[in-house]
Amino acid sequence: MNALDVRPAKWLQDPNYLPKVLYDDGEYSVIWGKYEGTPALGTRWNEGEDGVLGFPNRFGHAAWFVEPDFIATAIIQRLLTLAIDTKDLEYIDNLNFAIHELSVKIKNAVVVAN
Repeated sequence: MNALDVRPAKWLQDPNYLPKVLYDDGEYSVIWGKYEGTPALGTRWNEGEDGVLGFPNRFGHAAWFVEPDFIATAIIQRLLTLAIDTKDLEYIDNLNFAIHELSVKIKNAVVVAN
């Protein structure tokens, strides 16, 4: 199973903001999208060799775990470093998009809090 095969409805509510794959090695996947209308990072372990659905899953369907923003920042930064170090730039535009969107989200949260 790859990242684009996991399509829970809560990630697909905005047809103009579909999930973007940030990392997918077949075993572990990371996406950026809108979860219930809010920009978020989703992660999951994919189907194993024994046919297990992967984690998380819900009622027999693959799902995404929504990472909190303070962890999302570290994950995205590490994925960007990994992409540059390995010269695997397949998802570089998606990573840059996610960095920008997360920065805006955090900035807006700080402005609202003040």
